Amino acid sequence: MSLLIGTTAGAYGLDLAEPVIDGSRINHLARRDDSWWAVDGKGRVHRDGEVVARAEESVALTCIQPAHESVWVGATEARVYRIEDDHLTLDEFFADAPGRDTWYTPWGAPADVRSMSLDTDGSLYINIHVGGILRYDNTGIAPTVDIDSDIHQVVAHPDRLGDVVAAGAYGVGYSHNGHDFQFRDEGLHASYCRAVAIIEDTLFVSASTGPRTNNGRLYRGELGEGELTQCRTGLPEQFSENLNSHCLAVLDEAIYAGVGDTVWRSDDLGESWAEAASGLPNVTCLI
Repeated sequence: MSLLIGTTAGAYGLDLAEPVIDGSRINHLARRDDSWWAVDGKGRVHRDGEVVARAEESVALTCIQPAHESVWVGATEARVYRIEDDHLTLDEFFADAPGRDTWYTPWGAPADVRSMSLDTDGSLYINIHVGGILRYDNTGIAPTVDIDSDIHQVVAHPDRLGDVVAAGAYGVGYSHNGHDFQFRDEGLHASYCRAVAIIEDTLFVSASTGPRTNNGRLYRGELGEGELTQCRTGLPEQFSENLNSHCLAVLDEAIYAGVGDTVWRSDDLGESWAEAASGLPNVTCLI
Protein backbone atom coordinates (compact mmCIF):
# COMPACT_ATOMS: atom_id res chain seq x y z
CA MET A 1 0.00 0.00 0.00
CA SER A 2 1.03 3.61 -0.49
CA LEU A 3 -0.18 6.97 0.74
CA LEU A 4 -2.95 8.76 -1.14
CA ILE A 5 -3.38 12.51 -0.82
CA GLY A 6 -6.75 14.15 -1.40
CA THR A 7 -6.66 17.80 -2.44
CA THR A 8 -8.94 20.54 -3.71
CA ALA A 9 -7.96 19.54 -7.26
CA GLY A 10 -7.86 15.73 -7.19
CA ALA A 11 -6.10 12.80 -5.52
CA TYR A 12 -2.37 12.12 -5.81
CA GLY A 13 0.22 9.60 -4.77
CA LEU A 14 3.39 10.69 -3.01
CA ASP A 15 5.27 10.79 -6.31
CA LEU A 16 3.02 13.72 -7.35
CA ALA A 17 2.73 12.28 -10.86
CA GLU A 18 -0.55 12.40 -12.76
CA PRO A 19 -3.46 12.51 -10.29
CA VAL A 20 -5.39 9.28 -9.78
CA ILE A 21 -8.56 11.39 -9.62
CA ASP A 22 -8.47 14.68 -11.50
CA GLY A 23 -10.42 17.88 -11.56
CA SER A 24 -12.46 17.78 -8.37
CA ARG A 25 -12.13 18.39 -4.66
CA ILE A 26 -11.68 15.12 -2.76
CA ASN A 27 -13.80 15.19 0.38
CA HIS A 28 -12.62 11.89 1.84
CA LEU A 29 -10.50 8.81 1.09
CA ALA A 30 -10.75 5.36 2.68
CA ARG A 31 -9.22 1.94 2.20
CA ARG A 32 -10.48 -1.61 2.62
CA ASP A 33 -8.35 -4.66 1.83
CA ASP A 34 -6.71 -3.96 -1.55
CA SER A 35 -9.15 -1.27 -2.73
CA TRP A 36 -9.35 2.45 -2.04
CA TRP A 37 -12.47 4.58 -2.13
CA ALA A 38 -13.15 8.29 -2.46
CA VAL A 39 -16.02 10.77 -2.46
CA ASP A 40 -15.59 14.05 -4.29
CA GLY A 41 -17.16 17.48 -4.53
CA LYS A 42 -19.22 16.45 -7.55
CA GLY A 43 -21.18 13.85 -5.58
CA ARG A 44 -19.29 10.90 -7.07
CA VAL A 45 -18.07 7.74 -5.38
CA HIS A 46 -14.81 6.30 -6.72
CA ARG A 47 -13.33 2.84 -6.28
CA ASP A 48 -9.68 2.53 -7.30
CA GLY A 49 -10.09 5.68 -9.38
CA GLU A 50 -13.24 4.60 -11.25
CA VAL A 51 -16.66 6.21 -10.63
CA VAL A 52 -19.01 3.55 -9.24
CA ALA A 53 -21.95 5.63 -7.99
CA ARG A 54 -23.32 9.18 -8.02
CA ALA A 55 -25.45 11.15 -5.61
CA GLU A 56 -28.48 13.21 -6.54
CA GLU A 57 -27.68 16.85 -7.27
CA SER A 58 -29.07 18.02 -3.93
CA VAL A 59 -26.79 15.67 -1.94
CA ALA A 60 -23.17 16.47 -1.03
CA LEU A 61 -21.08 13.46 0.01
CA THR A 62 -18.82 14.03 3.00
CA CYS A 63 -17.14 10.72 3.93
CA ILE A 64 -16.99 7.02 3.07
CA GLN A 65 -16.39 3.83 5.06
CA PRO A 66 -16.04 0.47 3.28
CA ALA A 67 -17.11 -2.39 5.55
CA HIS A 68 -17.07 -6.18 5.40
CA GLU A 69 -20.19 -6.59 3.26
CA SER A 70 -21.16 -3.04 2.30
CA VAL A 71 -19.87 0.47 1.73
CA TRP A 72 -21.26 3.30 3.86
CA VAL A 73 -21.36 6.87 2.58
CA GLY A 74 -22.02 9.92 4.76
CA ALA A 75 -23.66 13.06 3.42
CA THR A 76 -25.04 16.46 4.25
CA GLU A 77 -28.24 16.80 6.30
CA ALA A 78 -27.07 13.84 8.42
CA ARG A 79 -27.81 11.23 5.76
CA VAL A 80 -26.14 7.83 5.48
CA TYR A 81 -26.23 5.75 2.31
CA ARG A 82 -25.16 2.25 1.30
CA ILE A 83 -23.86 1.38 -2.15
CA GLU A 84 -26.09 -1.27 -3.71
CA ASP A 85 -25.75 -2.30 -7.38
CA ASP A 86 -23.85 0.89 -8.20
CA HIS A 87 -26.54 3.05 -6.59
CA LEU A 88 -26.62 5.04 -3.38
CA THR A 89 -29.48 3.77 -1.21
CA LEU A 90 -30.57 5.85 1.77
CA ASP A 91 -30.32 3.98 5.07
CA GLU A 92 -33.83 4.54 6.39
CA PHE A 93 -33.01 3.07 9.80
CA PHE A 94 -30.41 5.79 10.36
CA ALA A 95 -32.89 8.35 9.06
CA ASP A 96 -34.87 7.64 12.25
CA ALA A 97 -31.83 7.65 14.56
CA PRO A 98 -32.51 8.63 18.18
CA GLY A 99 -31.93 12.29 18.99
CA ARG A 100 -32.01 13.44 15.38
CA ASP A 101 -34.37 16.31 16.19
CA THR A 102 -31.73 17.82 18.52
CA TRP A 103 -28.84 17.89 16.02
CA TYR A 104 -27.81 21.35 14.87
CA THR A 105 -25.11 23.63 13.50
CA PRO A 106 -24.10 27.00 15.02
CA TRP A 107 -24.85 28.70 11.70
CA GLY A 108 -28.36 27.27 11.44
CA ALA A 109 -27.95 24.74 8.62
CA PRO A 110 -28.89 21.06 9.07
CA ALA A 111 -26.23 18.90 10.71
CA ASP A 112 -23.99 16.74 8.48
CA VAL A 113 -22.28 13.38 8.79
CA ARG A 114 -18.66 14.50 9.25
CA SER A 115 -16.75 11.24 9.78
CA MET A 116 -17.24 7.49 10.20
CA SER A 117 -15.06 4.65 11.47
CA LEU A 118 -15.43 0.87 11.67
CA ASP A 119 -14.69 -1.17 14.80
CA THR A 120 -13.14 -4.63 14.59
CA ASP A 121 -16.55 -6.30 15.12
CA GLY A 122 -18.16 -4.36 12.26
CA SER A 123 -19.83 -1.72 14.44
CA LEU A 124 -19.96 1.64 12.70
CA TYR A 125 -19.27 4.91 14.54
CA ILE A 126 -20.99 7.87 12.88
CA ASN A 127 -19.96 11.41 13.82
CA ILE A 128 -22.66 14.05 13.31
CA HIS A 129 -21.64 17.70 13.23
CA VAL A 130 -23.16 18.80 15.52
CA GLY A 131 -24.82 15.72 16.99
CA GLY A 132 -22.17 13.66 18.77
CA ILE A 133 -21.20 10.09 17.87
CA LEU A 134 -23.64 7.27 17.25
CA ARG A 135 -22.72 3.59 17.40
CA TYR A 136 -24.55 1.55 14.73
CA ASP A 137 -24.46 -2.25 15.11
CA ASN A 138 -26.73 -5.29 14.90
CA THR A 139 -28.55 -4.18 18.06
CA GLY A 140 -29.49 -0.78 16.65
CA ILE A 141 -28.25 2.81 16.89
CA ALA A 142 -27.09 4.26 20.21
CA PRO A 143 -25.84 7.79 20.97
CA THR A 144 -22.57 7.94 22.92
CA VAL A 145 -21.15 11.41 23.71
CA ASP A 146 -23.11 14.55 24.50
CA ILE A 147 -23.90 16.30 21.23
CA ASP A 148 -22.43 19.58 22.50
CA SER A 149 -18.99 17.94 22.58
CA ASP A 150 -18.94 19.16 18.94
CA ILE A 151 -17.04 16.20 17.45
CA HIS A 152 -14.98 16.70 14.28
CA GLN A 153 -13.58 13.18 13.75
CA VAL A 154 -14.04 9.72 15.24
CA VAL A 155 -11.50 6.89 14.77
CA ALA A 156 -11.72 3.30 16.02
CA HIS A 157 -8.53 1.40 16.84
CA PRO A 158 -7.63 -0.85 13.88
CA ASP A 159 -6.88 -3.86 16.12
CA ARG A 160 -8.61 -3.47 19.48
CA LEU A 161 -12.36 -3.74 19.91
CA GLY A 162 -13.97 -0.80 21.70
CA ASP A 163 -10.90 1.46 21.70
CA VAL A 164 -12.19 4.64 20.05
CA VAL A 165 -10.88 8.23 19.96
CA ALA A 166 -12.59 11.47 18.99
CA ALA A 167 -11.41 15.00 18.24
CA GLY A 168 -13.84 17.64 19.50
CA ALA A 169 -14.14 21.32 20.25
CA TYR A 170 -13.29 20.73 23.92
CA GLY A 171 -10.40 18.29 23.68
CA VAL A 172 -9.72 14.72 22.61
CA GLY A 173 -11.92 11.87 23.81
CA TYR A 174 -11.13 8.22 24.46
CA SER A 175 -13.43 5.24 24.98
CA HIS A 176 -12.37 1.75 26.03
CA ASN A 177 -15.77 0.22 25.28
CA GLY A 178 -17.15 2.19 22.33
CA HIS A 179 -19.80 3.88 24.46
CA ASP A 180 -18.31 5.91 27.32
CA PHE A 181 -15.91 8.73 26.39
CA GLN A 182 -13.60 10.74 28.63
CA PHE A 183 -12.18 14.00 27.24
CA ARG A 184 -8.90 15.67 28.08
CA ASP A 185 -6.91 18.72 26.99
CA GLU A 186 -3.84 18.56 29.28
CA GLY A 187 -0.79 19.88 27.44
CA LEU A 188 -2.73 21.48 24.58
CA HIS A 189 -2.29 25.20 23.92
CA ALA A 190 -6.02 25.30 23.10
CA SER A 191 -8.76 22.70 23.26
CA TYR A 192 -10.29 22.91 19.77
CA CYS A 193 -9.36 19.61 18.05
CA ARG A 194 -10.02 18.63 14.43
CA ALA A 195 -8.00 15.50 13.44
CA VAL A 196 -7.10 12.33 15.29
CA ALA A 197 -5.18 9.12 14.54
CA ILE A 198 -3.85 6.05 16.39
CA ILE A 199 -0.67 3.97 16.18
CA GLU A 200 -0.81 1.11 18.71
CA ASP A 201 -0.92 2.90 22.11
CA THR A 202 -0.06 6.37 20.78
CA LEU A 203 -2.62 9.04 20.01
CA PHE A 204 -2.11 11.93 17.57
CA VAL A 205 -4.43 14.93 17.62
CA SER A 206 -4.46 18.40 16.10
CA ALA A 207 -5.47 21.38 18.21
CA SER A 208 -6.04 25.07 17.60
CA THR A 209 -7.73 28.18 18.94
CA GLY A 210 -10.90 27.69 16.88
CA PRO A 211 -12.47 27.05 13.48
CA ARG A 212 -10.77 30.08 11.89
CA THR A 213 -7.32 29.94 13.40
CA ASN A 214 -3.77 31.01 12.62
CA ASN A 215 -2.39 28.82 15.41
CA GLY A 216 -2.84 25.13 14.69
CA ARG A 217 -0.50 22.52 16.20
CA LEU A 218 -0.04 18.75 16.31
CA TYR A 219 0.26 16.72 19.54
CA ARG A 220 0.88 13.14 20.61
CA GLY A 221 0.44 11.20 23.82
CA GLU A 222 -0.71 7.97 25.39
CA LEU A 223 -3.96 6.65 24.03
CA GLY A 224 -6.09 6.72 27.16
CA GLU A 225 -4.63 9.23 29.60
CA GLY A 226 -1.87 11.68 30.41
CA GLU A 227 -0.60 15.00 29.15
CA LEU A 228 -0.24 15.57 25.42
CA THR A 229 3.05 16.79 23.95
CA GLN A 230 3.47 19.03 20.92
CA CYS A 231 5.20 17.52 17.89
CA ARG A 232 7.97 19.98 17.04
CA THR A 233 11.10 18.64 15.35
CA GLY A 234 10.77 19.12 11.59
CA LEU A 235 7.36 20.82 11.79
CA PRO A 236 6.54 24.54 11.83
CA GLU A 237 6.12 25.95 15.33
CA GLN A 238 2.49 26.47 14.39
CA PHE A 239 0.30 26.08 11.31
CA SER A 240 -1.50 29.10 9.90
CA GLU A 241 -4.73 27.04 9.74
CA ASN A 242 -6.28 23.93 11.24
CA LEU A 243 -4.76 20.54 10.58
CA ASN A 244 -8.17 19.38 9.50
CA SER A 245 -10.28 16.27 10.00
CA HIS A 246 -9.01 13.32 7.90
CA CYS A 247 -5.60 14.97 7.40
CA LEU A 248 -3.72 12.53 9.66
CA ALA A 249 -3.05 9.04 8.30
CA VAL A 250 -1.17 5.94 9.42
CA LEU A 251 0.67 3.74 6.93
CA ASP A 252 2.50 0.75 8.42
CA GLU A 253 4.41 2.38 11.32
CA ALA A 254 4.59 5.86 9.79
CA ILE A 255 2.27 8.77 10.54
CA TYR A 256 1.52 11.45 7.94
CA ALA A 257 0.10 14.95 8.45
CA GLY A 258 -1.19 17.26 5.72
CA VAL A 259 -1.70 21.01 6.03
CA GLY A 260 -1.95 23.56 3.23
CA ASP A 261 0.20 22.38 0.31
CA THR A 262 2.50 20.11 2.35
CA VAL A 263 2.51 16.57 3.76
CA TRP A 264 4.93 15.62 6.54
CA ARG A 265 5.99 12.11 7.64
CA SER A 266 7.26 10.72 10.95
CA ASP A 267 8.82 7.27 11.35
CA ASP A 268 9.44 7.53 15.11
CA LEU A 269 5.95 8.02 16.57
CA GLY A 270 6.03 11.77 16.11
CA GLU A 271 9.41 12.51 17.69
CA SER A 272 10.67 14.00 14.40
CA TRP A 273 9.16 14.88 11.03
CA ALA A 274 10.27 15.52 7.46
CA GLU A 275 8.51 16.81 4.38
CA ALA A 276 7.11 13.97 2.27
CA ALA A 277 5.49 16.12 -0.42
CA SER A 278 4.98 19.83 -1.05
CA GLY A 279 3.66 22.19 -3.68
CA LEU A 280 0.29 20.40 -3.75
CA PRO A 281 -3.12 21.92 -4.19
CA ASN A 282 -4.61 22.43 -0.73
CA VAL A 283 -4.66 19.08 1.12
CA THR A 284 -8.15 17.91 2.16
CA CYS A 285 -7.55 14.32 3.35
CA LEU A 286 -5.02 11.49 3.53
CA ILE A 287 -5.25 7.70 3.55
